[in-house]
Amino acid sequence: MFQGQKKILLGIDLEEFDIPEEYGQKIDLESKIMVSKVGLQNLLPILDRYHISATFFTTAFWAKQQPEIVLKLSAHHEIASHTYYHNSFQKEDLQLSRIALSKISGKEVKGLRMPKMKMISPADIQHAGYEYDSSLNPIYIPGRYNHLGAKKQVYKTAGIYEMPVSVSTPFRIPLFWLSFKNLPLSLYLSLCNKTLHNTGCLILYFHPWEFTDLNSFKIPGYIKRFSGTKMLERIDLLLKSLTQVGEFVTHGRFLESLEATEKWT
Repeated sequence: MFQGQKKILLGIDLEEFDIPEEYGQKIDLESKIMVSKVGLQNLLPILDRYHISATFFTTAFWAKQQPEIVLKLSAHHEIASHTYYHNSFQKEDLQLSRIALSKISGKEVKGLRMPKMKMISPADIQHAGYEYDSSLNPIYIPGRYNHLGAKKQVYKTAGIYEMPVSVSTPFRIPLFWLSFKNLPLSLYLSLCNKTLHNTGCLILYFHPWEFTDLNSFKIPGYIKRFSGTKMLERIDLLLKSLTQVGEFVTHGRFLESLEATEKWT
């Protein structure tokens, strides 16, 4: 458990909206960019209301389509890498995306989250110039990943800090975006509060496209549940509640304090 005020890390995966293509619905490029843009514009006033600085894990491709937005985001939030494209990956994309995002934001890019939480070698991440990775969801999801044996707390490996997204304690109930959409809000909040109390740190993540109306897309109901206005109302309640029990910090700021006090495990 970390000492001092409990920390809440909010990650936003800013990417091309391509999830309908996983279910056979083709989406044109403009829509892929605009759905995330509209959702982002809907979300930002809520972050501002509660004075929350988040970490935006951004694909370089999306950032190149909307450089003014990414530059503006970097004034109050952290820009981290979501590699170059959301639906394809080559190892060189690690470094290329970091360089592109640094150029657009005007700030050093220290963090990485792989699309779909794909795990890659810490050595490759370090070689590409990153200091931390937040691509680990330490749970089991059939057909996606099995990380039940992975550590749940922040740790260092091969020169890289691994920052797993949060699961409940002691049982590993995932606290990611799909849980927020499909669990009763009171239960989700209870799990977050208990995890924050027990570990001193809560790492959550969402996507801007969740904050647009998804009803017209051919995606499963458990994905588009509470989209648009309902999702905005729901996230407002969540953030309002969490600001009363912990301090929101970016992933980068959290690691700075962690390194300074040598409290990582």
